[in-house]
Amino acid sequence: MTAILVIEDDIDISQGIAEYLSVKGYELDFAYNGRQALHLIESNHYDLILLDLNLPYVDGLDVCRSLLTEHLTAVPVIIMSARSKETDILKGFDSGAWDYLAKPFSFAELSARIAVCLAKAAHAPQKLSVIEKAGVTLTFDDMTLSVAGHCTQLHQVSFEFVKLLMEQYPSAVKTSAIHRSLWGEETPDSDPLRAHVYKMRKQFKSELGQEFITTVRGVGYKFDIDESAIG
Repeated sequence: MTAILVIEDDIDISQGIAEYLSVKGYELDFAYNGRQALHLIESNHYDLILLDLNLPYVDGLDVCRSLLTEHLTAVPVIIMSARSKETDILKGFDSGAWDYLAKPFSFAELSARIAVCLAKAAHAPQKLSVIEKAGVTLTFDDMTLSVAGHCTQLHQVSFEFVKLLMEQYPSAVKTSAIHRSLWGEETPDSDPLRAHVYKMRKQFKSELGQEFITTVRGVGYKFDIDESAIG
């Protein structure tokens, strides 16, 4: 049975989620503050986590970041929050979330997004799998990108994006295909892809010496390796 942890301090929302999802066969646990959530995550296995941000004791973003620190981001995290500004959504994805659902939302939409995330997780690569292109290695189990002895940690969305580009290297990937791969049919209205690319380029340039991601006008993006710069 699929186990889901619901981290939500609003009792009415938690009860609504429980009533809607329990009839679909999910096994649900509930946490009502960040401290309780971290304890449950350490003590149990969950197939998916639903996460509010405005939590007592430990903020939801810190809970999400702790998953990244512990290399548990293979567990899908869907943020549910009244924080609906673009900056808030980007912070959520940067913290390791797989999806971001702004309140108020319908339980039907929540259920659909859960199904998409679980399907993606079910088809995730096995541990110790890697992609290696021209001396650059993407490692799946800990979601790191490395080259010439240098390594950088990726968030879930960044990992999926880089994986898609490296799989098609040296060809470009259409922006529409990237959107479908990362967000399915639920692409955020703010289109955070450009912001993700900007941050990744800065991260890769600073930690690996190259930006790796090139914009192909009218098409999308491609993974670009300067082999002469790899010592």
